[in-house]
Amino acid sequence: MPTYEYACSHCGLNFEKRQSMNDEPVSGCPECGGEVQRLISGGTGFMMKGSAGRGRTSGECLLETTGRTCCGAAGRCSDSVCGE
Repeated sequence: MPTYEYACSHCGLNFEKRQSMNDEPVSGCPECGGEVQRLISGGTGFMMKGSAGRGRTSGECLLETTGRTCCGAAGRCSDSVCGE
């Protein structure tokens, strides 16, 4: 069941609500009863495990393809690929 994010236009409260995709959107703020808007978020996405999901060939640092490294290093990975 997905979690939707809402923001109240009256008091500014941001909150989440787990709902079925078939449920009607929340219409009122749980704090003040004001009108709410459902926010668009990135969601949790899809993640593949293993070297096939890294989007690179052996020895290539993720920094070149994604802008960040698989190990969280601030710069380019060393010659060996993280975790291999």
